[in-house]
Amino acid sequence: MHQPRLKFAAALLLSGSLFFTTACGSKEDEPEPTLYERMGGLKGVEGFVDVLMANVANETSVQNSSMLRTHTPLLTDPDKPARLARLRNNFINQMGEATGGPLKYTGMTMLSAHKGMMITEKEWSVWRQAADASMASNNLGTKEKAELAKILDDMKAATVGH
Repeated sequence: MHQPRLKFAAALLLSGSLFFTTACGSKEDEPEPTLYERMGGLKGVEGFVDVLMANVANETSVQNSSMLRTHTPLLTDPDKPARLARLRNNFINQMGEATGGPLKYTGMTMLSAHKGMMITEKEWSVWRQAADASMASNNLGTKEKAELAKILDDMKAATVGH
């Protein structure tokens, strides 16, 4: 008589533990953190953008700069500080959205923003090197670097040659 009750109790206990495991989920069921989160959230995106902008500024100040031609209008703008601040904020929002964060980019399309600049493959390559250096300076992991590089590289068609 005790054996059927034990089997019933064991079955009930087993079904309860299965329900608990399923209802509570497991770490495998948890979504992977977004690139935004893995970069360190807003501070991480700001760090990436700030170092990238500094890298570009440094590159445009050297003799035989590859990016000076396309950056001269920005660098000679009488409203340069405000224009740089807008560029920084737009880029932070753009990267914050593209990496899965809560930020929203409301700026121009890449095609509109770069129309008439006729950015060359060489200029793009130098800019990407500056971006890679920023990723390294911000200690991004290999996976994060690859994901961020893909986001940036997906913008290339809308920036080069227009």
